[in-house]
Amino acid sequence: MPMTTNAPPLTVRPDPGLALPRGSQRRTTLLQHNAGLWQGTFIRLDGQGHELDRFASHLEVQELITGTEDQDIPEIEAALTNGSTGAVRTMRFREPPSEMQIAADGHWSLGPSRIGPWTWVSELCVVLGERRRRVVIELAAEGLSSLVYVNEGRPGRQDPVPPAPLRLPPPTTVWQANGVSLLRWQPEADVLIDIPLQRQPDQPQLVALQWQPAWASHGARIERRHDRYGLLESINCRAPEPQP
Repeated sequence: MPMTTNAPPLTVRPDPGLALPRGSQRRTTLLQHNAGLWQGTFIRLDGQGHELDRFASHLEVQELITGTEDQDIPEIEAALTNGSTGAVRTMRFREPPSEMQIAADGHWSLGPSRIGPWTWVSELCVVLGERRRRVVIELAAEGLSSLVYVNEGRPGRQDPVPPAPLRLPPPTTVWQANGVSLLRWQPEADVLIDIPLQRQPDQPQLVALQWQPAWASHGARIERRHDRYGLLESINCRAPEPQP
């Protein structure tokens, strides 16, 4: 789930005479594919793709059922435990944030709904059954500032992680038909991370995460796009591109 931490929303006591829905389809889809326990490794890298540090992680995503009458739509809690320090970061919400894009297969992305010449951060996640891959991308005006790469699985189902210290190969340049050029990073043989080659005014921006493991009958790719005015476009999930 998202790494950012928000204060819990205010609890509003509803009119007991109203029948409230159990939540949106977005909420249902998010929980269907992402609720439960996830164990993995967070690897933080600098703007050159060199590892700074890593830690084992334990993430629990659950609905908080209290049994009170005003809990028709229970809060969702995502609690991330740092295995190195024991620190716990918690996020709670009833409905996914409006700027969170959620695909029918459970893949999701989170970030600003509008971008500009300032630094901005996006998080992307793809989920295939009992395993996930995530990335947190921080882009400054001059380009990539940092990456956090996350390899996760259900307990006992985690994949091996790259040995430390991880140093990503130099990125390749990908030219797209719409004129937008991308830098493509590859933290693992079956994972691709795309970021803008350059950040220029009046130019669309795109970040993407793709995972196509050999054991899966199909892979997953999620893109988060902003138009030339910096406004978030509709969610884009499509077939993975061929691996290099």
